[in-house]
Formats: sequence, structure tokens, C-alpha cells
Amino acid sequence: MLPVTIRRVFLAQHRVDFRKQLNGLLGEAYKVGADPYGGDCVVFVKKDRTQLRALVGDGVGLYLVSRRFEGGRLQALLSFAEQPSANKISTAELSLLLEGASFTVHRRARTCRGT
Repeated sequence: MLPVTIRRVFLAQHRVDFRKQLNGLLGEAYKVGADPYGGDCVVFVKKDRTQLRALVGDGVGLYLVSRRFEGGRLQALLSFAEQPSANKISTAELSLLLEGASFTVHRRARTCRGT
């Protein structure tokens, strides 16, 4: 895994041209309100759901992780918006997404806060 602490994970809900390189994807990350240099991870899914890219950074630079699904498509049900937008997902949901699994969260458990 990456030697980076991930603070928040964003799943982009708009179409992104996968010919864009690192700087283009960084611009898309800023459009949805994420800060990859601050520990945010932004996941982009290709229109045909055969590939995803994750952009995450640390204090020194950025990582661009790409995953191609051979012989199938990503099973996550995604609808693409016209305007740049993103949903926050958990790191557990990110792991499922990287595995190519389908996930649906009906209700998240409340976080435990100290008394």
C-alpha cells in the first residue's frame, strides 16, 4: 500500500477524460473541493467502468494509482453528473472499490465519541 495517511476519500461523480495526466487530474480534484496534498484521496472512474485512477499526495509529492479491470467491469453502480461533484466514501469502501466489488451503504454506523 502507499506510504501515505489518507484523511478523506472522494469518489468523483462526473466524467473525467482519462487522457489527462497528473496535473489535469489534480485540477479535477480541486474542482470537487479535495486537497490531495493535505491527505485527501480522489478516485476517478472511467466512463465504461473498466478502469479507475486514484490521486493522493503527501507533503512531498503526488501518487497516481491506476487500476484496470481485465475481463470485466467495475460493479459499483455509478451515475455520472454533468458538473464536477464527488461523494465522500470510507477507506473500507475504497478497498472494496479497488477490489472491483460492488458496495451499497444503506446506513452508516455512528462514530463513537468519548464521554
